[in-house]
Parts: sequence; C-alpha cells; structure tokens
Amino acid sequence: MTTTAARPHPLRSSVVVCTRNRAPSLVRTVQSILRTAGDYEVLVIDQGDDQAAEAALSSLQDIRLRYVRSTRRGKGAALNDGLRLATGDVVVCTDDDCEVPEGWVEAMTAVMAAQPAAAVVFCNVLPPLYDRTAGYVPAYERQQDRCLTSIVEARRGLGLGAGMALRRETVLAFGGFDEAFGPGSRFASGDDWDISLRAMLRGFKVYDTSQVSVLHHGFRTFAEGRAHAYRDWISIGALCAKPIRAGYYGSGAALAAWLFAVEALWPPFRDVLKLRKPTGLSRIAGFSRGFAGGLCTPVEKQTLMFRSVQPRHAGASMAAAHADHARK
Repeated sequence: MTTTAARPHPLRSSVVVCTRNRAPSLVRTVQSILRTAGDYEVLVIDQGDDQAAEAALSSLQDIRLRYVRSTRRGKGAALNDGLRLATGDVVVCTDDDCEVPEGWVEAMTAVMAAQPAAAVVFCNVLPPLYDRTAGYVPAYERQQDRCLTSIVEARRGLGLGAGMALRRETVLAFGGFDEAFGPGSRFASGDDWDISLRAMLRGFKVYDTSQVSVLHHGFRTFAEGRAHAYRDWISIGALCAKPIRAGYYGSGAALAAWLFAVEALWPPFRDVLKLRKPTGLSRIAGFSRGFAGGLCTPVEKQTLMFRSVQPRHAGASMAAAHADHARK
C-alpha cells in the first residue's frame, strides 16, 4: 500500500496599503498591485482628511479592491485595521508611494511559505532614477537572503514596511502593531522595526529576501531628510529602550549600545578626527530623547507593546468594511 504525504495547504494572501492624503500616488500603487491576476484581496486603509483617495480609486473596476475609511490616526492603527479585516493567511504590505512588479504578491507569499518559522518577511525597496544632488530616496537593498533570529542581529539594519509580509495569525497572537509607532503616532516611524523585534523576542524569525523588490518613489530633499532623520532616531531610541524595559536586559542593551555607538556617535566623532564639521548630530539627540521616553513608558509583558497606547478594535468607522465595501 502506498501512502502519499499530505501537501501543506497553500497560503492565501491579502494586500494592505495604508494611506493618508496621497491620492495620486495611491492610484499608481494600487494599479500596480492589481496589474497581476490572482486570487487575493487588496485593502486600502484611508486615514485621509477628505474623500480624495476614495474618489480617485472609484475608477478602478476590480472586485478584489476594498476601500476602508478610518477615523483613527497613525500607521500602526491603520496596519492593525488591515490585519483584522484581512482574510488571507499572509498580509503583504506596501506604501502609498510605491510601485510593485508583476507577481509581487505571489512572490512574497511564496517566500513566507518557504520560511514556516518566519513571522515577518522583507523584500528589497529600490529607488527610481532621481537627481542625487537634490536629495535622496529611502531604500533597502540586500544582495543575499538573510534570516534573523535575535534582536542583536538587527544592528545591521532591518527592512522597510514598504516591502513587508506578515504571517497574520502569528502577528495578531502577540498583539499586532504597537500603535505608539509609525507616522501619525507618538514615535513617528519604526512600526516595521518594532513588529520585527517583537517577533524575534517571541521566538519567531524575520527573513530578508533579495529576490523580490518594490520601487519607492518617496523622494526627499536633504532638508526634509534631516528632519526625518531626527524623527527616525527618536523612534530607534524608543525601540531600543523597549526590550530593556520589558526585561530583556542583555540583548536589549547590546542592540542599544551598538546602534548608539556605531551608527549615531561614531560618524560625527570621525568627522572631528578628520578635522571636518561634524554631521549627523541629530542622531545622537534623537536617540537620546527616544531612549529616555521609552525607558519611562511601561511595557505590556504579553504583547511587548507600550501600555500608553494599546491597539483598539475597529470602531464605527470600520463598519462599512465589514459589509465588504468592494469596488465594482
């Protein structure tokens, strides 16, 4: 008698795009996702100040598209709304100023399927051609795949939420996103890093794939970049303080010491040694402010989220989503 091993059930996919006041670029993003035929849904979580995004998306005739209007604020909150409303096993995320290649959803889902111990998967985030004398585009590119199992390994960097996939039930089991992080929140970035660090502290892996990428159109001038750097380093400081506050003293202190010494303190010190005007001082100031704020904030031990901002279940503004607000 011959027996056949049962094949694992294929993972189903949902795509979540969080947006606020970026209707033109949002349409480009959603069009690029829907360009590939496939059995997946696309949820747009809109926290915008008006109905511009809804109006702009009305021209896209695709039953896979679901528009959700939310009165809540902060990207962490929007991502949690998307996680709870999604029906897929894997939730694939990109930003409203990105463009994805054909087959991107399937490729990200395939990586997640091949890495059953991973809760989070990141792909490369690449810039388009732009004038490098006028500014820059945030990007993340790896030449080889990488599997992270300890938060100390994050000292070499983590991926961007512009190209991210999440194992839905796993992430929801440890609370979803900490709504204290992300644009519009107390710490205005770091939602992607926070979910990664918490996943590893809970025993799951974070996987980087070098085989998949998205295009990021988020150009910033150098002046905008300096402001964003300070904002980001406040969040990094808080991210480093949280494990220590939660009792992970060794790994938390190691990560904090490395990032502060190597990424924040050393660059301006090196400039001084070379008799140049020190640059990057905002990193030191930002990290110090965020680290102090994080140490002063209690952490919920079960979810590893700051207690001051707990995730809330979708309110009345989400009712239309439960009624399957599909575009036809």
